Amino acid sequence: MEEKEIQEALSIIWELKEKKEVSKEKISSEILQKLQKDFLDDLVKKGYILLEEQKVRFTHSGEKIACDLIRRQRLAERLFSDVLEIKEEILSPFACEFEHILPKEVEESICTLLGHPRQCPHGSPIPEGDCCKKVEEVVKSIVVSLAKLKSNQEAKVVYILTGEHSQLHKLLSLGITPGSMIKVHQTYPSFIIQSGETQIALEKNIARNIYVKKLSDGEFHKTK
Repeated sequence: MEEKEIQEALSIIWELKEKKEVSKEKISSEILQKLQKDFLDDLVKKGYILLEEQKVRFTHSGEKIACDLIRRQRLAERLFSDVLEIKEEILSPFACEFEHILPKEVEESICTLLGHPRQCPHGSPIPEGDCCKKVEEVVKSIVVSLAKLKSNQEAKVVYILTGEHSQLHKLLSLGITPGSMIKVHQTYPSFIIQSGETQIALEKNIARNIYVKKLSDGEFHKTK
């Protein structure tokens, strides 16, 4: 049993468990249909699952592997759908291949770029990663919506929370990405910020979706 087959089998079990399907018969049938072989006994021997009263249960190590795989796959789906605009019919096959080669550091960068999305394009939940937990901790204390800043306040973009392709593409094309430094020039009648050497006018509803960490006086010029 190859490593990729193990990963694919564990992903299948995870997706079925999300649907409350835990019977050995159902899971075995699904794996056989998709992978042309029933790998349940192999997964038990390797310590990834347990069989109890004809029901399948993850061990701690099996659940961790499956969770990481599903997270990478669904983040890849969001990236391909939201940023690259790959067509639906080839979205899942691309994402399935991508999940096997996506390093942890790149995974977290993609998650941050996309604003720590909670769902894939098909509505399935994306398991929370370490970067999501860190952002939640920071948000509670020092991260605010850009729309709440006042004139002359300076900030660093932490993440962008939007599910609309057009908004995300516009912000990326303007250089507004996680880690970029911005300064608010005015908030009324239009919302104008400085990013690098460029002044940008934003609609208020777009500014609300950009979450930033306020900088201390002078930090903007030091970190540009």
